[in-house]
Amino acid sequence: MGKCVRAEITIDAPIDRVWQILVDLDLYPQWNPFTPSVESSLEIGEAVVMDVRLVGDRLMRRVEYVTRNEPYILGWEMQMGPRFLLHAERCQVLTAQGDGRTHYLSEDRFTGWLTPLVVGLLGGAMRRGFGDCAWGLKKRAES
Repeated sequence: MGKCVRAEITIDAPIDRVWQILVDLDLYPQWNPFTPSVESSLEIGEAVVMDVRLVGDRLMRRVEYVTRNEPYILGWEMQMGPRFLLHAERCQVLTAQGDGRTHYLSEDRFTGWLTPLVVGLLGGAMRRGFGDCAWGLKKRAES
């Protein structure tokens, strides 16, 4: 049985502007407090090397792999050991609101035996981090 950690926000900016900010990884340090460093070609199957701020100012290095890069959907995944132990896929999805606004959704879906432990230990920090990322993206796109 899986669990999901998510954050969402409405951004007062057109979807193409928000998308360009989301895929410009070099500029993440300017607006993304949760993952201030992300390196990847964003090609399917390629590594995503990132520094994640889960607790306080301490950064944790993570390596995940691109699963989706299509118009307005960006995703990457990780697993710990065999997939049945722990697998997670984070997707960031943009949806045009039709009035020059964009809905942003960031969610991480966890499956595997270790899901209750990982979500129990880190779920709150991840929710805060996803929320910080959403607010940072909103602020950047609206400026």
